[in-house]
Amino acid sequence: MALSLFGLLPPLAAIAEPSTGRGNVEICATYDPTSPDDFQKEFSFGDITVPAGTVFDGPAHMFNGLKDPGDMQHIVTDPKNNDGKGWLSISDAEEKRREGYLRTDHEIGHLHQAFLIDGPVTLSKHHLCDKVDAHVIVSSQWDWNTRTINVASDLYYQAYGVVSDNKIDTSFDNEEMPFQWNAQAGNINAAVTRPLDAVYELPPD
Repeated sequence: MALSLFGLLPPLAAIAEPSTGRGNVEICATYDPTSPDDFQKEFSFGDITVPAGTVFDGPAHMFNGLKDPGDMQHIVTDPKNNDGKGWLSISDAEEKRREGYLRTDHEIGHLHQAFLIDGPVTLSKHHLCDKVDAHVIVSSQWDWNTRTINVASDLYYQAYGVVSDNKIDTSFDNEEMPFQWNAQAGNINAAVTRPLDAVYELPPD
């Protein structure tokens, strides 16, 4: 069933309650234990409230869970001194698998799909992840044509913009600083935990 943003998004955003930990998508702030300074910086403006209407675009493959999808914990900064490996402590076969996924994720024409969340989610240093309900977003203008998004344990999405007044703001400039800074830095990721099949149609400009 297709639902129009004209009628549904404003009231959803207005009455949305904080997440109870149940929903069909999980959202996490990144965490790399090898870079404590970066982690502190994520919360230097306070807790991160991801607002209702936030759009997540993807998918891409994750290698170390939603909090560290690129496996920055094991990434090699000097491959020449590590036999050309990109990550420490993984097999050659796993390295090859990851490299193949990275190529396909960045190919021109790679399928993009998106969803937007129904209510706000607040993330903190001690509560890096939470769940919330979401809907698939469809827009010919943004090349989002998929109307069903299935669960895939190895795929993740990144915060892409926020729907307001039936338009998407991809700059995040109108959002609170904790969310704005982290969204622009690519620190907010999401995964589908239950299939999404309810649809918002984004009106064309």
